[in-house]
Amino acid sequence: MKKIILVLFVLLSLSVSNSFSQEKEKKWVSGNSFNVIIPQGDLAKEYNYGLGVYGNIDYNFNEHLAWRFDLGWNDLEGDEKTIADTSGYIHTHKPKMSVWEFTTGIKASFSVFYIEARGGYFTGIHEWGLISAVGLRLGKFDIKGSYKLLGDSNWVSGSIGYYWGG
Repeated sequence: MKKIILVLFVLLSLSVSNSFSQEKEKKWVSGNSFNVIIPQGDLAKEYNYGLGVYGNIDYNFNEHLAWRFDLGWNDLEGDEKTIADTSGYIHTHKPKMSVWEFTTGIKASFSVFYIEARGGYFTGIHEWGLISAVGLRLGKFDIKGSYKLLGDSNWVSGSIGYYWGG
């Protein structure tokens, strides 16, 4: 698994340098974003929040339609809990979980606004899921809100990103 993640990060880094060399067409545009997650449903019983770092790649078909690829790492945490077992020992537990996100999908732009629909796999929670998002792209900066809507583990998230190309 570590080799796959390393290969994906190398490919993402190469695509960043590739986006600089394609100044005229700007078909491939890549960047990075920071993510804040608010767990929902069953996931919220254990975890309060999550923070993440993402690599984003867009392949622009035209001015309004792009294919989107995301590779992200999220770290979720919950409140520390103290539990006494039957023999009187006291244990403390602070829930933590890392979730790698591998998603791809369509991005439709309308002026500076856009909507996305992405699907993919999420490690840590071990499930496939769909993400819907709405965002605002201002030059090289990106502000987005999203919701993971399929699977047993759901969350609302917000992100701010920077695109290195176009």
